[in-house]
Amino acid sequence: MSSPPVVVSRIQNRRGVQADFDALYPVGYTGIGGCDINVYPNILLSGELALCTDSRRVFLGNEAGEYVEIPIVLGGGIFLPPLVVILPPVGVFTTIPELDYLPTPFFTLLYSLTDTVLPDWNTVGSNFSKNGELKITAIDNETPVRATLTDTGTEINLTANDISFMVEYVNSPSQHIAISYKHDFSSDLTFSTSTISWVPFA
Repeated sequence: MSSPPVVVSRIQNRRGVQADFDALYPVGYTGIGGCDINVYPNILLSGELALCTDSRRVFLGNEAGEYVEIPIVLGGGIFLPPLVVILPPVGVFTTIPELDYLPTPFFTLLYSLTDTVLPDWNTVGSNFSKNGELKITAIDNETPVRATLTDTGTEINLTANDISFMVEYVNSPSQHIAISYKHDFSSDLTFSTSTISWVPFA
């Protein structure tokens, strides 16, 4: 039995600075969840490429106005594109929605924290910077502790303030691991993270 023919459509390319690309989408849009082309007519179409010449980032248009970023490695070492979340001061543990994931015995978040809220995640803080790692594990058993984390890192903190993280195994509406934080800094913190986990079993 022969396979159906493969149809390759023409791919359009665009280039410009990062600010040009960001202006195509709603403020804070991360490429997930869809974007209405009738409201934002210049977004990337499916298969369309965009090169940001100042940030050296490449994006590929997906269906329904979504896009994915193609990681670019320059020089030696391992370079990870981070997820960036702004954490405002809160006095009680508050869930970080972007960090929910399925239960697993092996999950590690590499992260940086700064007291500088700028688009460039490599900007150092003025009074606080931290290079950290959250190691998280879970078990599938109805026990008081079903998930736990270890937070290690190196920081420079010229303030009397602190930040803490907590993990919870949530059953409803579906099973997932939720990560929460609280901090008493006087302003927002920038939390940049990338994760390490096993490849899903096929």
